[in-house]
Amino acid sequence: PDADVTFKSSDGVLFSLHKKNLATHSGGFPPADTSVGEERIGLPEDSETLELLFQFVYPDNEVPDLSDISLTLLMKLASAAEKYAVRSAIPLCKIRM
Repeated sequence: PDADVTFKSSDGVLFSLHKKNLATHSGGFPPADTSVGEERIGLPEDSETLELLFQFVYPDNEVPDLSDISLTLLMKLASAAEKYAVRSAIPLCKIRM
């Protein structure tokens, strides 16, 4: 409920996140001290990819099970993890590939 940044996937799904988590667990999103107000930041990735990716920026959550996802989705997740420097997702993607 206290999320302070909203991203919009290429297929129109909104994701409300905490900038502090993004700053701590990734390197490719706006810094925590950046003000974006009510702006929705559009991302080129689809919602299925972002749903998985954003699970890695909340360390208290269980790591997503990547064993049952398609190779196509795994490739998209790996690409997004590298692009946005979501460090915890990269090794898991490489293991599955």
